Amino acid sequence: MSGVLAIALGRPTFDLELAAEKVAAADSVLNGLGVSVSVSEGLEVVTDIETLDDRLESITDPPALVVVLQATFADASLVGRIADRVDAPMLVWSFPEARTGGRLRLNSLCGANLAAYLLRRRGVRVRFVHVDPTSPQAPELVASEIDAARELPVVASSVRAQATIVHGLDVEVPVRVAGLAGRRIGVVGEPPAGFEPCEGDPEELRRITGIEVDRVPLGELFAAADDVTDMARLATSQRVLSTMDVDDDVREAGMDRSVGLYGGLAALAEQHRWSAVATRCWPECMTEYGGAMCTPMAMLTEDGVPAVCEADLYGAVTAMFLEHISGTDPFIADLVDADTADETSVIWHCGVASPSLADPNERPVGITHQNRHRALANQFALRPGRVTVARLSQSANEVTMVVGGGEILQRPRPFQGTCGVLRWDRPIGDVMATVFDRGLEHHLGIVYGEHRDALTALAAQWNIPVVELG
Repeated sequence: MSGVLAIALGRPTFDLELAAEKVAAADSVLNGLGVSVSVSEGLEVVTDIETLDDRLESITDPPALVVVLQATFADASLVGRIADRVDAPMLVWSFPEARTGGRLRLNSLCGANLAAYLLRRRGVRVRFVHVDPTSPQAPELVASEIDAARELPVVASSVRAQATIVHGLDVEVPVRVAGLAGRRIGVVGEPPAGFEPCEGDPEELRRITGIEVDRVPLGELFAAADDVTDMARLATSQRVLSTMDVDDDVREAGMDRSVGLYGGLAALAEQHRWSAVATRCWPECMTEYGGAMCTPMAMLTEDGVPAVCEADLYGAVTAMFLEHISGTDPFIADLVDADTADETSVIWHCGVASPSLADPNERPVGITHQNRHRALANQFALRPGRVTVARLSQSANEVTMVVGGGEILQRPRPFQGTCGVLRWDRPIGDVMATVFDRGLEHHLGIVYGEHRDALTALAAQWNIPVVELG
């Protein structure tokens, strides 16, 4: 299999040493298949645009296929640059990692998910494979996907045909899904670069849903946080310590700044009468202000104003309507692992789930953010029970209601942060096929209970199709 360009992508805030081991094993698989690597530097992990451009400029012969090794999580700017510079079909290969209860060291699957959203919206010819390169099945699976990627037509077929779409629903809208028009969503700051799923058109949202959007700069949050009184800070600290254990070293790593951020965000939400809020939580909240937004957003969600990460506008809308329909706290999370042998996946985020979602057998703990090492983030396993999964989606250049369901299992916490092990109603392979064939957003909304009928009715009210996960 000659004429293949292989490039490994990653981010320095994840475990590049482990990533290098996975990439080396993947390189061995590719070499065993006769794949020639078309870059002189080999498969060292690329973490920035400048290095990637140097690699791409060193190519002398146009490749017939690009194999992107998703070594760790990375935003989509790198894979987007490859798609811009190389006119060839693509295979994105992500790596599983062990559910040790410790740090999420690679978060490779989520990076591939983020890439899928961008590549599908651009109509790039792409396939995806998620397998450990040391697995005995890896050579056969990768060879099969390379062959399939090579055969992709020059004009990509419509991805809408690759998911279950329900149009023209005639469903009576229950009272509980009415009343969303006129509500306001706050967006604090801009989405990080390369996080296209977090962007959104406020005018399109207003036209479809009647929901309004306010945008304010991140500096307004920092100013509001500075204005929080000592009495309010003390009350917030007492609230935190009443719901979870926080070690002294964690408190000293920025808990006071995190407490201020909660007060500032709550003040903005009250001032603007927001029903939900999406905040650019990293890196500036930690690198410039000194505190993590995870626990503050969890507390605001408990207050009845669902708060989500990464300035994700449609994620905030999703959290708002899930809270409205269910009457319980939503959780906007990443898919970070999929195990076809166990038929489960892991839903995870750094620590933004509210303590009401915690397994009653595990007292929540306050931790520092795993990559930026600033307080304060929540940590616990999600409680077992029936959940509905949903997303107001812009994937495949079409606004849809994504709906699925399953059970959170009684399992040990798989990674640091707030997370749970989910067994879907449909086979995990079918769910992942929907995620990657359509290029769904990396953030999905989770809420306890069975609410798919109400979500279908809401989609009918908004006159948008329903995409069924799996």
